[in-house]
Amino acid sequence: MVEIIVCDDDINITEFLKFFIMKHFGDEYIVIAMNRCQELIGMVELNGRVPDILIMDINLKDGNGIETVKYLQALHPKLKVIYLTGIINYATAIFETNPAYFLVKPINENKLIDAITKVSKEIELDKYDSFVIKTNRSEIILYRRDIMYVESQGRKLVIHTSDGKKNEIYEKMDVIQEQLGPTFIRSHKSFLINMKYITERTNKEFYLSDGKVLPISKPNLKEAKIKFISYLGEE
Repeated sequence: MVEIIVCDDDINITEFLKFFIMKHFGDEYIVIAMNRCQELIGMVELNGRVPDILIMDINLKDGNGIETVKYLQALHPKLKVIYLTGIINYATAIFETNPAYFLVKPINENKLIDAITKVSKEIELDKYDSFVIKTNRSEIILYRRDIMYVESQGRKLVIHTSDGKKNEIYEKMDVIQEQLGPTFIRSHKSFLINMKYITERTNKEFYLSDGKVLPISKPNLKEAKIKFISYLGEE
């Protein structure tokens, strides 16, 4: 079941979107209509979760849709947002919030179908890409594509993600290597790297897109070289 929230202060638009989406996409989609930013924020804060897709107007009577999305994405960074607007001037500002799609009013039905289809496919990819780690206090959902590298520090592993965050877990490197899959390469007994972020390789080091330089040990050199060349060929 895919949950969509439509937030627009024009009731005619929210009702049209609700009817059209459920008619075109069927029973696997549930659509909730809201007409105020504060109503949306209150629901998220109360339930502690966001919808799978948010279709958000930019200008509402009680607030700014972009600022509302910024607040919600700070709580839930993977929130998928489709913006609605009749004012093209806002097109640049929306990219501060990583939008999934942008629709201009009056809404073109074919573009609406394209937008929801595109975002639904992204949601499915996220499900396959998600990776759950257990810390001392909670379970955290990460996405493999966001993990840059894993570093061994004594009995702990530190998972470095592309947003600069670090998550520490107690696990063996061999175990997490198997869980993360073939796009990760063991360059050293202490480092497991997502090849997506490698920009350069020498016989001694891998250079990552954030400027980090990680070592390649002699025992790992041959296999690391073969795997990376194979990955580049597939890419």
